Amino acid sequence: MRRSFDIRRFCAWLIGMTFLFSGLSKLMDPVGTSYIMKEYFHFFHLSFLDGAAAFLGICLSLLESFTGVLLVTGIFRSATAWVASGMIGFFLLVTLILLLVHPEMECGCFGEGIHLSHFQTFVKNILLALLAAGAWAGRKDHGRPRRKKYVSALISMLSIIVFMIFSLLGLPLQDNTDYAPGNKLLNADPYATVAETSLKTLFHYEKEGERVSREEPFRPGPGWRFAGMKTELVTEELPAGDLPLTDRDGTEISGLLCDGPVMVISLYDKPGEKKWERLTRTAREAEEAGFQVVMAADKVYYNDYPLYLSDRKTLSTFNRSNGGLTYLYDGEIIAKWSYAFRPDAGKLTEIAGKDYVETASEEDGRRERLLQGFLLYLFAVLMFL
Repeated sequence: MRRSFDIRRFCAWLIGMTFLFSGLSKLMDPVGTSYIMKEYFHFFHLSFLDGAAAFLGICLSLLESFTGVLLVTGIFRSATAWVASGMIGFFLLVTLILLLVHPEMECGCFGEGIHLSHFQTFVKNILLALLAAGAWAGRKDHGRPRRKKYVSALISMLSIIVFMIFSLLGLPLQDNTDYAPGNKLLNADPYATVAETSLKTLFHYEKEGERVSREEPFRPGPGWRFAGMKTELVTEELPAGDLPLTDRDGTEISGLLCDGPVMVISLYDKPGEKKWERLTRTAREAEEAGFQVVMAADKVYYNDYPLYLSDRKTLSTFNRSNGGLTYLYDGEIIAKWSYAFRPDAGKLTEIAGKDYVETASEEDGRRERLLQGFLLYLFAVLMFL
């Protein structure tokens, strides 16, 4: 009996860790999650929900994260089993539809961090369903947790809420876009590339010594035989992103971001008057510190500061924060700040006086330490408290 119970708890623990990782990956990038939600809404003809995409994305991510915490700690086992099973069943149905229809979209299960094909996502959900059967099938009594696990779960959930608030005010601690620090814009270098690592499953077919491979199951034709499949991490060099800009008359501007230190302040939603005043003050402080300042927006909001125009999706990918700052040097992205955590005049002067390599190392290291520290802290609370 004890061995059977341990196996069941291990299955529930694996499901919980998957849910927790999935939820945190999406909470870390609320703007990216809202775009994923919109893709699903459009695919299922629910475009009227676009306005609520960000809110619903956060709610789903919190539900996944909290369910993961409950599964790992083992509290409220019966109710959590029902909730988790319902979510797995729902995800399995959705991914089956995606696998059959095969639209040009990704599942977004783990945000922008891990890219899975429809087939890989379907297999993942099948495995979760099998784990759920191993954890709960045919069992009415799910056992009792230790009392301290209630404290562990409460601390973990509160920590996840703090993480969510930080993500809403700040930027993703891990930038998985084409505009991550360290990447160069195509505006500056037409041969610039970014490395994209993804998990790919290749299906191999053979016929009379000829071999073809695809990322999805298919039927090449009569006489072909299935020769196996292989899943591996594949790193591809893809063209880097650019930030196309035009002036108010629609004339394309080239080279504006490619020479020396440039501070881009990007807007993809209309800021309030007070926020606009703060941003223009920051822009002038950056100019005084020695930066060339480029204020970019998806439309002309106000007329008291020069604005360059770009499309909304590009701007929100370039910097996830509406009103965020991005530091470039000779077209290379050095560092980013959100509107809420933007540098003041003194910090801007300090940054301008440093070697840009030093600034890149400091900012990247700080975000990496914050993310690793939070994950280690959360794991410690869940496992050892």
